[in-house]
Amino acid sequence: MPFYLLSWHGALVGYTGLRLHPVSFAQSFMRGTTPATLDEQSAALNPGGTFTKAEAIENFAGRPLMSIRAGKGYLSSRDQNVFDVVPLCATWEHFLLLPPELLSVLRDLTEQEWYNGTRFVGRATCAEHHLQLDGRKWPAEQLQAERTKDAITLWSDTTPEKVTFTICPSHALSGLMEDALHLLQTNTLRPTTTPWATLDDLREQILRLSVTPRDTATCVQLARLCALFGQWELADGFLTIARQHDARPELQWMAAILALRTKNYDTAATLMEQSLATRYPDRDIGTLLAPLVARQQAGECALLLVPSALSNMGLPAFETPFEALLVPMRLSSNNGPDIRRIYSALFEQAFQKLDTESRLRLLTAEARLNGLSWWEELGMGHTSWLAGLQAEADTHYAIARKLALQDNMAPALYDQGVFSWLSTQECGRLASRAIPDVTGVANWQWHFSIPEERPSTCLAFACTAQHFDLVPGLVLSLIHACREDRSAGQIQICLGVANPTVDQLTFLSTLSEWLEKHSTTLRLSFGHGETKSDAAMLEPALRYLILPDIAAQFRVPVLIGDCAGYFPANFVSLLRDMKAHATYGFDLTQFDDNGHQQYGAPWSMNTALAYFGEAELVPAIAAFMSDYLNTVCSPSNPYHTDMDRCVLAQTFRRFVASRWAQLSIRFLNDGPPLLVMPQHEHTGLVTPDDVLNDLKAYAR
Repeated sequence: MPFYLLSWHGALVGYTGLRLHPVSFAQSFMRGTTPATLDEQSAALNPGGTFTKAEAIENFAGRPLMSIRAGKGYLSSRDQNVFDVVPLCATWEHFLLLPPELLSVLRDLTEQEWYNGTRFVGRATCAEHHLQLDGRKWPAEQLQAERTKDAITLWSDTTPEKVTFTICPSHALSGLMEDALHLLQTNTLRPTTTPWATLDDLREQILRLSVTPRDTATCVQLARLCALFGQWELADGFLTIARQHDARPELQWMAAILALRTKNYDTAATLMEQSLATRYPDRDIGTLLAPLVARQQAGECALLLVPSALSNMGLPAFETPFEALLVPMRLSSNNGPDIRRIYSALFEQAFQKLDTESRLRLLTAEARLNGLSWWEELGMGHTSWLAGLQAEADTHYAIARKLALQDNMAPALYDQGVFSWLSTQECGRLASRAIPDVTGVANWQWHFSIPEERPSTCLAFACTAQHFDLVPGLVLSLIHACREDRSAGQIQICLGVANPTVDQLTFLSTLSEWLEKHSTTLRLSFGHGETKSDAAMLEPALRYLILPDIAAQFRVPVLIGDCAGYFPANFVSLLRDMKAHATYGFDLTQFDDNGHQQYGAPWSMNTALAYFGEAELVPAIAAFMSDYLNTVCSPSNPYHTDMDRCVLAQTFRRFVASRWAQLSIRFLNDGPPLLVMPQHEHTGLVTPDDVLNDLKAYAR
């Protein structure tokens, strides 16, 4: 029986032409490579037997070791990659007789990668005449093996315990890879079906897995990508393989999402319960899970409710790449309002993260899956608006508002301006009809401090009695700024206060009288009264509602700001510079230099400060703002959120944006701020007494 000869470093003796050289197990199966064999009975080496002789090495642990010599020279494998001839016969000159039936087993063990259970153990090595894998070693000539499709079980006479290893990649994983490649080769996948992935993303993950097939994270990513492209069986296959080697509850949660998307509601319920029980073994979440599991089994998408339920218990939810599979998703007809509300919020969040092209994909898929909805119409409105299609956007916003009111649901905070948004056409009709004063601000009582000469600028601010504690700091900062620099001329600050207390009115009266008597450049006028609507909800818009009264008294440029800010010490010089070089000033963070909005919603304007420098247009602007706010602040509109942003955005569009090229517009978000908005709460840092004491000290 012929045997192969195994060197100390795990190579076979090979013979090519007239050259003896080491041959790996894999090379021994290649054409053009001939492993030398030795007949144990005749001790003849073939080929090479004409000039070499094999001799058994006795008394060496009973192992079948041979030396190969010619004359006084011995074949040596001291170097792993080349043979040498030496005059001595020591360890590196010993060659082990290897049965030929073991050759394919050794090739696979040393060329392939393996798992021991769920643990990756890599490739086997052959050294010192032993096979070594996962910290175990077997004498190479004694190795025994049993094969199945993906596994191999090893043992030996001296190591009788059987150990089973599974191959990496498995035949199942290789088949999935082939199926994914087939989809790419046949152009089966449609890149327009998902906003969350491209075909290049899929190609990249296939490349990664082909390089490192043991990488569970890549398997998960491939499962996600296949699901995004609607290849549910492939997705389940990749995720199943990942779960074989990774028992983390996150992967169970991903499997639950996949089951939900394929309408396997019972499986989704089971996996949802298992994943949470595994993640929180020390927490009693049975009471939390029971109703959700029951709803999931009944065909609702109750999995969407889990994050908020966990949050109520102070527990973090799963965050996995599979969350993208939840939007867009066909909603079950069994879903309750709470699930629809959660889904709409997820949709809005997803929409905000995308560019225009991906948004259109998302909207198209959502409309195909769930038909008309307020969240889809809201997204269509945003997309149309940013594309410059204002009329089309207004139509979508009107539909979104109607559907949201029918569902008794509100969008996310940054989208609730849709309830206070009037279309361009509606804005154009405001001046043609009498708008009733539904806010009550038109009936406020005003105390105007009239200077001898006309003021150069009016500053308009307003608040409720609840936030009046912001006023002292605002006013004191302005007083200090005007003391430092009087070059901007007369400045009139006009304050409106809803439902003020007697003490607040007393403070304003005292302050106004003192400024009339002692200040040469600053005057204070104030108005006050009740509101017919909820004052807290109306508060951000009060600064615009008082503008008609101010414009009727002072025909000058107006700076409208937020009481929560304060004036910097160089405010007067900044104001003087802006008036000299700008017709209008707005915070236009989301606009380019040509006045085009780049992102956000129409009402995504910062209202902390706005400057209107065309004094002759201020009355018309004031009337428009008042009419707008009195129109949207009605009993039929239960959500008054972002009225101030909506009215400022439409005022900008109506009076400024259409003349952008002819006007000089100051981007208030660039350069030194005229009004500083603190990063942290500063309510009450300056009191009325602080202001009055400052005035007394200055008057001495």
